[in-house]
Amino acid sequence: MTTTDEQVLDDRERIAALDPGGMLDLVGGFGELLDEAVGIARAADLPHITPVRNVAVLGLGGSAIGGDLVTTLVGDQLEVPFKVIRGYELPRFVDGSTLVIASSYSGNTEETLAALRAALETPARIVCLTSGGEMEEIASERGLPSVKLKAGQPPRSALPFSFAALLRVLSAAQLLPEMMDALEASVDWIKHLSRIFGPDTQTPDNLAKKLALKIVNKLPVIYGSDDRLEFMARRWAAQFSENGKQLAYSKALPEMNHNEIVGWKHPSRVVGELIPVFLRDGGDHPRTQLRFEITRDLMAGTVDQVLEYWSMGESWMERFWSLVLLGDFASVYLAVLNQEDPTQIDMIEALKNRLSQHQEPSENDEPREKR
Repeated sequence: MTTTDEQVLDDRERIAALDPGGMLDLVGGFGELLDEAVGIARAADLPHITPVRNVAVLGLGGSAIGGDLVTTLVGDQLEVPFKVIRGYELPRFVDGSTLVIASSYSGNTEETLAALRAALETPARIVCLTSGGEMEEIASERGLPSVKLKAGQPPRSALPFSFAALLRVLSAAQLLPEMMDALEASVDWIKHLSRIFGPDTQTPDNLAKKLALKIVNKLPVIYGSDDRLEFMARRWAAQFSENGKQLAYSKALPEMNHNEIVGWKHPSRVVGELIPVFLRDGGDHPRTQLRFEITRDLMAGTVDQVLEYWSMGESWMERFWSLVLLGDFASVYLAVLNQEDPTQIDMIEALKNRLSQHQEPSENDEPREKR
C-alpha cells in the first residue's frame, strides 16, 4: 500500500476520468435504486401461483446473482428446492408443479431465452423478469405474468430490481411472506453504508478502499460458508472481475477443508500471487466458524496474509447488505487502481458479436431426445 495509491482513491477528479459510465454513482445509489425497485415489485400484477413444489430461476451473470443472493438472505425460509440455472438446457425436474422464473435484465440473454423456450413446452408456471427485449415480447405474446424492470444500466448494477422482483414472485407463490416492507426499511441502512464506503470517506477510514488496496495485483480467492455466504463470495468474485478487470474466484467452507486446503503449496510462485479472503457472519454454523479460525491459522504459514471481513449490522438483512455494498464499492476502487473503466465490458461484447455470426442449429439439424 503506497501513499500514491491512497491519493488516487481519494481523488474524485481522477476517479471520474476513469469512470465515465458512472459505475461508482450507480453503486453509491444502491439505496435509491432499491427503493425504486420495491415500488416496481409492489405494483407488479402477479397471480397467486400455487401449488409450487420447486423453483428454477433461469439467468446468467447479473441477472442470475439475484437468485443466488435471495437464497443467501431467505434460504432457510424456503421449504421447496430452489435452483439457479445458468445455461441453455432446462432441468428434467421441471413439471407442472415447478415455478420457472426467467430473469434477463436486457431481455436478450441467449442462454436464458433458450431455456425459457424449453419451459414453454412444459406445464410449468412461468414468470418473466426483464426490462424489455425479446423476453418481454415472448411474455406479451404468450400472456406470461412478468415484472417490468427499469432499464438503462448494466445488469450487475441492477441487482436491486431483480432482487426485489424475485422476492415479490416468491411471495405471490406463497413460498415466502411479503418482504417489501422489510426491504424498504433497509434503505436507510444501505444509504449509511454507501456513505462510509463511498468516495468522500478518505482511505484511512474507508474499509472498501483499503480492501481494494490489499488485493490489487493479487488474485483473490474468496471463501464464504456454504450455508450462508457462498453466494456472497460469488458476487464479490464476479464484481472484482467485471468491474475491477481483475481475476477473482470464489469457494466455500467446509468443502475447501476436504481438498483445496492441501493445494495452497504449489506452484509456489503462483501461490505467492494469491490472497485468500474470508467472508464471515455471526450466523454461520458454529463448527464452520471454528473451521474458518483453524483454516486461517494453517494458511498463515503458506501465504503472506489472510484477509477476513465480517458482516456489519444488527439484523441479518443489515449484515447481508453490508457485505454486498463492501464488495461492490471495492470492485470499483479496484478498477481505479488498475486504471480501468469499471463499466466497459469489451470482451463480453466481442464474444456476443462473434456468437451472433453463428446461427443456432434448428431442431432438425441434429436428432435430440424430446422431453
